[in-house]
Amino acid sequence: MRRVAPRAFTLLETIVGIAIGLALLAAVALFTANLGETRERLARMAARIECADAVFEAIDRALATAVVEAAGGTPGVAGTERLLRIERAGVGLGSAAPLLADLESIEVGYDGASRIAITRGGESDALAADVRAMRIRYLATDGWADAFDSVRSGGFPAAIEVSIWFGSNEGGDASDAADGIVQDSATTGPPDRRRLFRVFGAPRVDPLAARSVREERAP
Repeated sequence: MRRVAPRAFTLLETIVGIAIGLALLAAVALFTANLGETRERLARMAARIECADAVFEAIDRALATAVVEAAGGTPGVAGTERLLRIERAGVGLGSAAPLLADLESIEVGYDGASRIAITRGGESDALAADVRAMRIRYLATDGWADAFDSVRSGGFPAAIEVSIWFGSNEGGDASDAADGIVQDSATTGPPDRRRLFRVFGAPRVDPLAARSVREERAP
């Protein structure tokens, strides 16, 4: 009985097999890349949410027990478009402690490049998020202002608005950021996160000013 020799693969079958293998490898590589991009995007979104929440919570807590004037005539609420400093009275703990303890300084500031830092008692904590710009505005009785001093104004602002834009500063550099050029160009679109803080004990805004504020904030 004659033995039949095993049939070998032809050149065409070999080429087809290699092509199928390469296609499978490409599909696996694409899936892995997409998975990595998705994880990176979710991590970036989580960092942005945590950054905005940390900024808003720090300001909200500080304003709850803020003072108009601290020791030595230092303003209790003072700031610019990028920096807000609040002197607040700490809450005493325990039955023997006073209701309001020593003053504590809370500072929220944007470095003009990519980071927001929260400073408490001299210790600064830089938040891990790609911040394109941050703008702080102060509502007085006559409308919005880019800077505020509670001692000079004789009281608190009626409200403080904090807007945050996330993303990279494309087309700008550190020198531009220091001069405010990147800040201006980066705030042209609507902010990614915005919060309006009402300040307890602040003066009321007259109806005409309130109407102008609403018109200014309208899209």
